Amino acid sequence: MAHTLSPGDRVQTALGKGVVREQRNGGRVLVEINGRSLVFDAGHVTPLDDRAARRPRPTPSAPEAPGATAGPARIREVDLHGFTVDEALARIDAMLDACMRDDVAQLRVIHGRSGGRLRSALHRRLTDIGSVRAFRIDAHNPGVTLVWL
Repeated sequence: MAHTLSPGDRVQTALGKGVVREQRNGGRVLVEINGRSLVFDAGHVTPLDDRAARRPRPTPSAPEAPGATAGPARIREVDLHGFTVDEALARIDAMLDACMRDDVAQLRVIHGRSGGRLRSALHRRLTDIGSVRAFRIDAHNPGVTLVWL
């Protein structure tokens, strides 16, 4: 039985708890779980009671890179595949806000190697944000921009 879900609803999936980001055709929903967006059949997700979701779970800490400065060690990741430039920039703004509130040191932004317009718009936006200490293309994956907050 498919449930009526709308953006912002908290849901339980086979991969964990997440938040519905958008309703799609064919009874599918886009769900964000731990900073990753996944598409599920609406019949395979269960709505959660909002009272149980008030305490967010901490994200697992990632090991710090050699030579990293002291401070928050958590890293978050956001995937921008499939978004328009405007949608991606809105998503980045929301994720940067969440990272700053949660004292996250680094954000990995996955934009894809051939995402020239998206990557250049992202870099222009990051240049204009004062709380972004630095950003660069990941040396191991040119489809990822690393952002330090």
